[in-house]
Amino acid sequence: MIPSKKVVLALSLLIGLVAIGTTGYMFIEGYGFIDALYMAVITLGTVGYREVEPLSDPGKVFTIFLIIAGIGSVAYGVTQAVEYVISTIVFQRRRMERNIARLSNHIIICGYGRIGQQVASRLRARGAEFVIIEQDEQVMETLDTLGYLYVNGNATDDNSLKRARLDEANTIVVTLPTNADNVYVTLSARNLRPDIRIVARASDGPSATKLQQAGADKVISPYEIGGRYIANAVLRPHVVNFMDVVNASHDIAARSMEIEELEVTEHCSYAQQALKDTNIRSELNIIVLAIRTPDGEFEYNPAPTTLLVPGSMLICIGYASNLDRLARLLGVSA
Repeated sequence: MIPSKKVVLALSLLIGLVAIGTTGYMFIEGYGFIDALYMAVITLGTVGYREVEPLSDPGKVFTIFLIIAGIGSVAYGVTQAVEYVISTIVFQRRRMERNIARLSNHIIICGYGRIGQQVASRLRARGAEFVIIEQDEQVMETLDTLGYLYVNGNATDDNSLKRARLDEANTIVVTLPTNADNVYVTLSARNLRPDIRIVARASDGPSATKLQQAGADKVISPYEIGGRYIANAVLRPHVVNFMDVVNASHDIAARSMEIEELEVTEHCSYAQQALKDTNIRSELNIIVLAIRTPDGEFEYNPAPTTLLVPGSMLICIGYASNLDRLARLLGVSA
């Protein structure tokens, strides 16, 4: 019998005893309904309040049996309720562990603070798979409510990184509150997975340098980015407004405009074609802003005669639905 049915059985037994007790006091002692219900409840609850009226001998015998039955039923009910709660927690934890165990090529977010929240929200909007490492109990309640996968642990602990399947991840995002912890996690992640991409948060210039030395591929300073954004909003308001449109959430609608990076795969129909011979601009209404060649060089505003070599990365701007179509044509996931 599953725990929920046991809880229902315990509640039904308790309600049945209250009904029996109420009926018994009405029949044996001649009480009214309210007085009989009151007697049944205080007897089953063994709270020791005084009787409505002195009990007759048959009423006393009935009360003895009701108390015995009440103690047993209440104990059973409490036991089943506790078992149900514990079983539910264990079941949810095991289900989450199974879901984490199935992750591959995913993203690990270390810390669910203000930066981590924004990262997780954007990743979910794009349908990316990720797991969060967090140790704050209140934060974990929020993660449960949101349905996020998470590991209960300290990101500076190698075991927590391993439980988040660092060996199968493609990127780790380090957004812990302190620079020292971010440097430590970066060092640990780089040591455990030399080939993983690491994006780390820094609060100042010196910390950014230390994170790069520790092995971070990309260091982000929220304060620097925020200051730059404000300055651009003052000096180039129309550019900022346009970028706000481009950076709108992917789930707003298919009409949302985005900048996307898409790889040219070896077996796609565009491989080894000149840019002008594709339908990227004419039919999909997508502009190729730049091409990153396999050797890592960027070609900005590529010429129409530029060949799309397998392994190249196209930096494109267009509507989300059209970018998804292009991704399918290139043989990659959107």
